[in-house]
Formats: sequence, structure tokens, C-alpha cells
Amino acid sequence: MSTPQDPTSPFNYPPSQTALLLLDFQTFTINLCASAGEAALAKAATLRQWALSQKILIIHSIIDIDGTVPPQTKGVSRVQNMLAGIKSDPESGREPPSIAAGTDQSKEVVSLKQPGIVSGIKSEECQGLLKDRGIKNLIICGLSTSGAVLRTTVPATDDGYVVSVISDACADRTVELHETLMASVLGSRAHVATLEEFLGEWKKGESGR
Repeated sequence: MSTPQDPTSPFNYPPSQTALLLLDFQTFTINLCASAGEAALAKAATLRQWALSQKILIIHSIIDIDGTVPPQTKGVSRVQNMLAGIKSDPESGREPPSIAAGTDQSKEVVSLKQPGIVSGIKSEECQGLLKDRGIKNLIICGLSTSGAVLRTTVPATDDGYVVSVISDACADRTVELHETLMASVLGSRAHVATLEEFLGEWKKGESGR
């Protein structure tokens, strides 16, 4: 990863200009990724606690299970059936307690995505929040790597954000796909690091911020 003096470096920005995006950590998505999802959840929960300690804004981007699927969405029936299944088991649509948002909206905000919208950054609520808070630096983790993580990272970099993807706080149903995306796709657009690597580099950069 780059140095604190580099404007492309995530370690060049103070906590006030940084946000953590937790993408789709709902029980049903965790279950879809099986043990890899549980492992990613544990890392993301640690990352959330660290962000709280740093006074970094946390955005919980989750699917609005009560929302309406746009009729032009490919596979609209599949998405509708998925939502119906989640509604029959409301717990599956919630974030687990280990990562669920607290009540202080100055620290954590829940941003609901319309069903069928994959990117966590394309909701008007999220875009407005990032602009209003003066955010320039994004830390991203979530489920799945080939879904929300990929579809949030690419437009975020197109929009001029410095983006870090925490590799072991993400997961996919296919381990090989997760590894390929981290190594060959996301790494060309964003800074990719494990949780340990990222936190270590952040600490090193504190003196330069």
C-alpha cells in the first residue's frame, strides 16, 4: 500500500474524511457464504469496533426487504421470491448483533438499498451522506465479493474516492472467485489488504495525518 504523503493513499486522510462501508452483512447473505461468511463477519465486527474507536463514520448498507424490485430488473421473479423467503423469516434479513448498528446516528447510519440494486454507494441516501460529511476515503468490506463489494468498489473509484477493500472481511460463495477478484480485479482499482495489514499501516500513518 502507498505512503501517507501520497494523495492516493488511504492513510493520507483523517478519520473525519473516512467512512467504513459494511455491505450486506445480513444473516441470509452470511449463510449463503457459509463458513467463509462467518469468518468475514468476525473480521468486519473487529473493523467496526476499530472504526468506532477512531470516530470514523460507519455506513451499514443493507437490502430493504420491504422495498419494491424495479420491474426492469433482470431475474425480477427470483429477487421477489428471495424477498418473500426473507419476510417469512425476518431474522434472516437483519444484521447479527456482533455487527448491528448502534443508535447514535452521528457515528453509524443504516442505508437501505432498493432490492435489485447491488451497489452500496448508488443509493441517494448514501451519496448524500458521503457528500454532506466531506468523505473522500472509503474502507469497504462485505458480502459478497462478486456482488456488493465489486459493484460498490468500481463506481466509488470512478467517483474519485480513495478505496480500500479489506480482503478477509469479505467473502463469496465461491472461494476461488473471491481470491481471483481480490488479486486480479479489485486490486487494479483499490487498495486491497487484510485487516491486520490495513490497521498496521493506518497506525504507521498517524504521525503524517
